[in-house]
Amino acid sequence: MQRFQHILVGVELNDEGTQPTSGSRKALTQGIWAAKVGGGDLVLFHSTYYDERHETLDGGIELVHRGLSDSANQAFESLLKEARGEGVDARLEFTGERPWIDVSRRALRGEIDLVVVGKRNETEDDSRRIGSVTTKLLRKCPCAVWAVKPGHDLVQRLVLTAVDLSEVGVRVARHAASIAHAHGCELHMVHALQVPLSLQMEAGRISDEEFGDRLGKLRTDAKRQLHEAIRGEWPSDEGLTIHIGKGAPLSTILEAVAHLDPDLLVMGTATEGVAGVLLGTTAERLLPRVDCSILAIKPKGFVSPVSLD
Repeated sequence: MQRFQHILVGVELNDEGTQPTSGSRKALTQGIWAAKVGGGDLVLFHSTYYDERHETLDGGIELVHRGLSDSANQAFESLLKEARGEGVDARLEFTGERPWIDVSRRALRGEIDLVVVGKRNETEDDSRRIGSVTTKLLRKCPCAVWAVKPGHDLVQRLVLTAVDLSEVGVRVARHAASIAHAHGCELHMVHALQVPLSLQMEAGRISDEEFGDRLGKLRTDAKRQLHEAIRGEWPSDEGLTIHIGKGAPLSTILEAVAHLDPDLLVMGTATEGVAGVLLGTTAERLLPRVDCSILAIKPKGFVSPVSLD
């Protein structure tokens, strides 16, 4: 099974500082599950960088940094007790830095391999935006990021994974299969088949039948490679559906999301050597357009713009 050993859960409190936000509440539940399944440890993490904001006389915004109140400390201790009550090795940690920078540095030092955060803190069905900290983590943090939908019950009924045949694509497929298998739910894999330029150029010189045969072989080969990618993580073909689309990856994935309404979308992010500026064309455009939870897996060559200096 694909396991995460060192998991960090980002926790924010409500305006009164008495309980976690809806997004943080779901993130903690998801983080506890991942720690229990993988036998890993858990860090409950909070940044005091944005403690309070006050409007100044000239119309600007002033950040006021305060220590944690007694009620806030009690809220965090309650969450820690909850995690430990589930048998998870958990601890509390705080920082005064920007949260996405501190978390990224922890990942660079090898202290964490998964960050779990609320995709946003609202629960309204028509609010699909991703929070700013979550977006920065998805773009810049070098380890996997699980952005959890606040209003979801966290029962995974259908896991969808968008897979290409790259190194990170194989790992994406294996993580998705592992999670779906652990939940005993459906696994759907979607792959956007790219017709080779050589075949496109030959299209006008060969018969429609031959073109169809060669396209069919490409589909068969892609399905075989996708099956191979999850060998060992998925015991049989039961509960598994592979969708091979022809066209742009973005439209293929969006069509699958709209049709299947997944609980979780597992996908890869930036290409190697990109310093965290973009997730990659498809992922960057896809993230704000899907309403489900998202697990983003980074390639081994991912370069974060955050340094340890």
